[in-house]
Amino acid sequence: MRLALAAALCIAVALPAAAAPVDEAGSPAHRRAGLADVQRYGPGIALDVRYATRRNVTGRPLGGYCRPWALLLDPVARDLARVQRLLRRRGLGLSVYDAYRPASGSRSLVRWARRTGQEHLIGTYIARRSNHSLGSAVDLTLVRRSDGKRLRMGTPYDDLSARANTVNARGPVLRNRLTLVRAMSRFGFAN
Repeated sequence: MRLALAAALCIAVALPAAAAPVDEAGSPAHRRAGLADVQRYGPGIALDVRYATRRNVTGRPLGGYCRPWALLLDPVARDLARVQRLLRRRGLGLSVYDAYRPASGSRSLVRWARRTGQEHLIGTYIARRSNHSLGSAVDLTLVRRSDGKRLRMGTPYDDLSARANTVNARGPVLRNRLTLVRAMSRFGFAN
C-alpha cells in the first residue's frame, strides 16, 4: 500500500504483526491486545477521528468504530507522545485522524471503493489488510499549539490522489509535510 501525506500523514511502523485479534474500538479486548489511547501518553494530542463520523471519503462512519478515539500499540503510542513533545518545542502539535482501525472498518473502505467504481484504489491507497488494524499505523497532521489550527498540507484528509504524496508539494506546504515526516522519523516512524 502506498502511504500518502495529505492534510494527514499515514505512518506505518515496522513492528511484528503480533497484535491479537480485536473487535470493536474501545473494548477490553484492545487492552489485552496491547493497545493504548494515544492521549494517555500524549495529553495534548488532538483527535479528529474522521472514520467514526460522516466526515470521510465514504460519507458515513466505518464499521467497527464505536467512538472517536485513537488507539495504537502501547510502544507506538509512547513514541507518538515523544513526537508530540518534540513538536511542542516548536509551537506545534499533532492531530490524529485515524489510528487503530477495526478490520471491519478496512473492509468498509474496500466495499466503498467497489461500490463507487474506484477499485483502482484498492491495493494502493486502500489496503485490504491495513497496518491500522494492527494498531501500528496512524493518520495525522500538524496543528499550531497556540490556537489548534491545522497547518496547510496542500490536500484534505482522505485525498486519494498523487497530490497527497509527501514530495508533491512546494513552498510552505512542502515545509509543513517535511516537518512532520522528520519529527516522526526521529522516533522510528516511516512514511
